[in-house]
Amino acid sequence: MKRENELRKIVRSVCDGYTDTIMDAILEDNNIKGFPITIAVWHFMLELRERNIVMDLNDVFIDLIIDRLYREMSNYLAR
Repeated sequence: MKRENELRKIVRSVCDGYTDTIMDAILEDNNIKGFPITIAVWHFMLELRERNIVMDLNDVFIDLIIDRLYREMSNYLAR
């Protein structure tokens, strides 16, 4: 559940109004093909948290990565 909460936090910070829709899509068979950057960011943030390093998405990643996260989620919603 902690893992899913971390993912939800990432999705909410990028695409707040569609959090449940995006979460369902990502968690459905661990949709790596549709959300490769999101999954990679999620795993990295989990690794930080496991080492008691608590940071927000904006503290860790530059705007380019956050823009790519947004693009992945937007592309999914546009289908």
